[in-house]
Order: sequence, then structure tokens, then C-alpha cells
Amino acid sequence: MHNQEIAWALVEMANLLEILGENPFKVRAIRKGARVIEGLETPVSVLSARGQLAKIDGIGKGLCSEIDELLQAGESRQLQRLREKVPPGVLDMLQLPGIGLRAVRTFFAEGYTTLDELEEGARKHRLRLLPGIAAKTELAVIRGAEMLRRRSGKFGLGVAKPLAEELLRFLQNLPEVSRAEITGDLRRSQEVVEEIHLLVASHEPEALLALVKKHPSAAKVLVEGPGFVRFAFAFGLPVRVEITPESDFIARWVETTGTAQHWSALRSRGALPAKAVTDESGGELICQQWDAPRRDDGDWRRFISSQEAEEAFYEGLRLPWIPPELRESGQEVSQAEGGTLPQLVEMNDILGDFHIHTNWSDGVSSLEEMIGAGRDRGYAYMAITDHSQSLTVARGLSETKLREQQRAIRQLAAREKDFTVFSGIEMDILGDGRLDYADDILREMDVVIASVHTGLRQERQKVHSRLETALKNPHVDIIGHPTGRLIGTREPYDVDIDWLLDLAAKTGTILEINSSPDRLDLSAPHARLAKERGVMIAINTDAHDRARLSEMAFGVANARRAGLEREDILNTKPLAEVKKILSRPKG
Repeated sequence: MHNQEIAWALVEMANLLEILGENPFKVRAIRKGARVIEGLETPVSVLSARGQLAKIDGIGKGLCSEIDELLQAGESRQLQRLREKVPPGVLDMLQLPGIGLRAVRTFFAEGYTTLDELEEGARKHRLRLLPGIAAKTELAVIRGAEMLRRRSGKFGLGVAKPLAEELLRFLQNLPEVSRAEITGDLRRSQEVVEEIHLLVASHEPEALLALVKKHPSAAKVLVEGPGFVRFAFAFGLPVRVEITPESDFIARWVETTGTAQHWSALRSRGALPAKAVTDESGGELICQQWDAPRRDDGDWRRFISSQEAEEAFYEGLRLPWIPPELRESGQEVSQAEGGTLPQLVEMNDILGDFHIHTNWSDGVSSLEEMIGAGRDRGYAYMAITDHSQSLTVARGLSETKLREQQRAIRQLAAREKDFTVFSGIEMDILGDGRLDYADDILREMDVVIASVHTGLRQERQKVHSRLETALKNPHVDIIGHPTGRLIGTREPYDVDIDWLLDLAAKTGTILEINSSPDRLDLSAPHARLAKERGVMIAINTDAHDRARLSEMAFGVANARRAGLEREDILNTKPLAEVKKILSRPKG
């Protein structure tokens, strides 16, 4: 039995014990033992035979006997008993993206034993009444349950990226693996993907693929062949793990990252495929051996990172490295050759976030918590922008409440050193075309975001009238999630994007890229058009809790796909310049 299989069994045991509310010290000890096993270079079977297993720090006598039973019988009686105590429907809850063990333990303790029961509780807002469960968890349950039913074949970045990174860490830590990377649509940060594609260099491909098929996430093996396996998570997301020799890894990584058009443009410069291997049906192209330009003998192992090696590959084609997000039409190769590729914005360029909610409206975290989280991220500034008074479903702030919050923000901001907190509002653009606050209120705010949350199916003329009111208002700084779409679940409202961008340019109004992976609004194509018109962009998270501040990475990736540079974006600018931009008269 492979060390990793033993570790998986121990992790499952710890998970079941935690769901059952067993001794947390025992749970932690088993988890620690699993981590120790994963990190061993010597097979556990060898250590056990030598009598050395119990001497390893983190492996006690009790755990040692469990491991010996797994080695000798291939299973654990304790693990089997635990499986019988936890209904299958409870374990199904762990299939829901964004739902962790603590939440499942609470659900089980409160009597929820099936996904259907859990979804009903979420839709009736009963879950938020449970200890430690917030409104965002209800939303995750509802969306996850819908995903399990729909299985549309398209999965958003917010689901696919974290799972891919978790699988990647697993592969990179295996002794059989010399190099592993995410590739395909996910590496190009496409809004939705049909699969996770992982490329792996290994000197033991057969043993590695056999282990991959036993991974706890591999609910079903879809297809396998020489050098690859494709399996699916329980909720339907497919994963392709492809094995290639180390000497071919970088060329294959380049080919699988970009589109066919990008690879075709590179082929014209000398990156030529030599031999193709297909699956057993004779159809799908699985992997290729390459006769592509390489430096020296093509041994990429001397490079510290795959990134460095990939840069060398492009250099061998007499090209600068082309960011994955741009590898689409093939025109980017000509741009690279001519030295006209944009210098794309990067995560470390982001100095703040202008769209943040707290528990004053529908957020989960407090003012103090969100401000602390922004400071901890190394930001120079952030804006608190809770919902406005008419959005009662989100506990929008009355004028009195807004002024009260403004005073609270000012008091907290005064304690900060080298970190500025703006007092703002996300104001509704009402269905009848009015704005949710009068100008005398808006004048007092540091930052005003105007957004459409209701009347999303109105005819174009009414939508344009509403947006025009906001765009022409002298106090509105930013239009939030400007088309109102939810990827895969809600179409944009009826707006002529050229009209919107032209009016934003004319009035000097900033447009948002909302970083929520459910929105990514503006989309990359629309953000590219905004750049062409000189419209400034703010990349914001719309975070409702501290953890969601990390979703800034999705917005930055979207901006990179649009070709945006640091100079195009409000929240890459130093504080003094931000204040100047926000205070200047609009057109």
C-alpha cells in the first residue's frame, strides 16, 4: 500500500471522527499522523517491517497499530465502523464547494442527514440560525446543490481553481513527480472551464496513474489510456492528469496552455510536433513527443521553476514570454515579436479595494474585522461600501444609519497608521430611475458606488435611463458590476455596452471589474473595450467577509485577460493620486 493511500485512510478517519464530534485531540493526532506519512520518503511498509514506525515523531502506538492493520489487511475495522455511523447523505454534503467539515459537523449535530434536507433548510433561511453558520453558507449550499443537479459541464473559476491547486499540491509532493503544473483553460483564467487539466512529469507514470485513480476526489474514472487518466469529482467536474517525460514537459505545457491558434503561431516559428499518441478509441489527442526548439540537450531539470523554463522556451523561439491569459487568437505572438505586448497588471500592483460590505448591512464580518483584514493584506487603503436604504433584503442603511457608520469609520480610521479607510456606500439605482440618496447625502461620502440590483429585466430604454442618471451624477464615482450578470445563472440586463462605455468615458465615471467569480463583471472583452476608450477601471471584490478579500485574484486575472495595465486601474495608484481622482469634477 502506497504511503499516500495510508494517509488518505487516516484523513478519512479523522474527518468522520470530527463529524461525529469525537475528542478533538484524537482527531488532531490522526491528522498529524497523516501529514507525517505523506512526508515520508521511505515506504511505510519498509519502516514497519524494520520496527521503526513507532519511533517517528507524530506516530504513536495507537496510530501504529492502525497503520499495520491497513498494511496487512488493506482496510481498517475502525474506519469501517465510523463509515457505518455517518449516513452517506452527510458525506455528500462535503461535495458542496465551499462547505467544510465544521459546517457539516454542525449540520449533522442539528439533525440534517441528506442534501435535500440541507437545501430546504438553506432556502428557508434556517441554517443561519445554527451556531457558526452565516448567510453566505446558505448561499453556498443552494448554489452547490443546484450545481449537483445541473451538471451543465461548465464550472466557474471559484470552484475549479481551488480544487486544481489542492490537487496540484498533492502531485507536487509525491516522490514519483519531478514537475507538475496547472494547464489548459484554467491556466488562462477563462471564466468557466470544462475540466481541470494537470500536466505531470514523472519517472514512474504507471504507478502514479494508479495512485491518482485512488484519490478520494476521484468519484468516477471517465477514461484512461497510455500516459493519462480522466476522472470526475462527485459533483461532475472532470480532471485530466497527463504524464509526460521531463524533457518534453515545457513544450507540452506551452501547447496545452494556449489555444490552437496560439500554438499554430508558435509552430510557424519552429515548435513542431513529431509524434502523436491517441487513446484506445483512436480519437482524442492525448499527448505528443516533441521536436521543438530547446536550449542545450532539452533537459529542463536544471531550471528551478517551470516559469523560468517556459521563458527559456519562448526565448528559443526568439520571443519574449507571453502571459498565459493572452494566449488566445495568435495575434499575441505578432505583438510579442513587435515588442507591443501590454505590461499586464499583477496582484502586487493592487493597493486597495473600493467595494467592501460589513455586518452593518448584509456582510458577515464587522467593521473592525474588515479593516484589519485589509491592513493585513498590505493594502494602503480600502473603502467600506455597505448597501443603501432601499435594498431592505440586504439590510440597507437608512440616512441616519449611514451617518452613524460614517462616524464609526472615522473613529476607526483615526487609529490607523499608513492605512486609509474611506467611508463609502454602494447605492442602488432604483427601478424608477432615481438614486437611493439625495445629493446632500452623497456629497458627504468619500466613495460612491452606484449599482443596479432590482428591475434587471427592464427594457433597454429604462435600463439606459437609470444608468444615465448615475453616470451623470457628480457624486457617483464608480458603477458597480456594470452589466448585472451572474455567470451561468443570470444574463446581463439589456444594455448597449458601447453606449455605456462611451458615456462612462464622457462623464469620467469609473467602471468596476467585480472580482466575485460568480460575476467577473465587467467581462474581459468589455474591459478591453473600456481601456480602448480611456475608461478607468476599479478592480473590487464586493467582499462580504474577510475571506472573500482573496477573490481579488480573480478580478486581476480577468483584467489581465483584457490586457489591462497598472495605469488603467484606480486601485493600483498611490493614495494621493486616488484622492485626486475621486475629488476631481466629472465631465
